Amino acid sequence: MSVTCPVLLVHGTRSEELAAHRVQGMVTRRAGSIRRVELPAGHVVHHGVPDRFADAVAAFLTRPR
Repeated sequence: MSVTCPVLLVHGTRSEELAAHRVQGMVTRRAGSIRRVELPAGHVVHHGVPDRFADAVAAFLTRPR
């Protein structure tokens, strides 16, 4: 199945569960429809840096398509 809607990928740079090379693969496969945001947190980004996570989501939801 292919995702056709815009995608926000929020990645914690200190995540031990999702390696950076896997994130890059996701971005490559969905080129043009994905926005990648890296934040200084572990895997559970919304707990590690909740304000920055909320800002990233709000910016994604309010940007023009």
